Amino acid sequence: MNEVTAFWILAAIAVIGALFAIRKRNLVHGVFSLLVFFAGLAGLFLLLLAEFIAVVQILVYAGAVGILILFAIMLTDRVTGKDAFRVTSRGSFWGTIIAASVFLVLLLPTIQEIPQVDNPSNSEEIVKQSTVKALGKKLIHPYVITLEILALLLTAALIGAVTAAQGGHPAKKKISIE
Repeated sequence: MNEVTAFWILAAIAVIGALFAIRKRNLVHGVFSLLVFFAGLAGLFLLLLAEFIAVVQILVYAGAVGILILFAIMLTDRVTGKDAFRVTSRGSFWGTIIAASVFLVLLLPTIQEIPQVDNPSNSEEIVKQSTVKALGKKLIHPYVITLEILALLLTAALIGAVTAAQGGHPAKKKISIE
């Protein structure tokens, strides 16, 4: 199997997993579809020879985030939904157009920053600069405060979900002695 065939198979797995994740009304089935998407994405990272990011994808997203979402689902009352009674939104066309344009606006600067490789000696220099340490610094350095605040918000949200799942305090019964 060549790389192009592997890419198309992994891309199809990722896209189908993502589509099933957003189309399923049963939340547990949606989470498992999301895990299939994460696995397909990790396979694409392996195909790009980014083994570290592929392992992080499996450990963090397929492992930790998937389990966290399953725990959050277990805290809810209604897990299952009926797929036969699907109601589509009236604004799905305009929502798709707006989402695609926002995606392109956010992605365009990133695409323009991709270095153009003209000669092979330049490409070897780019590969030497892309170590795991350099990748970690590029991913974390500008967003350290944002990530810390996000971690606190997620912790508060999980505490709030547990509190909401437990329900309110039971009314105190008055004991009257007559």
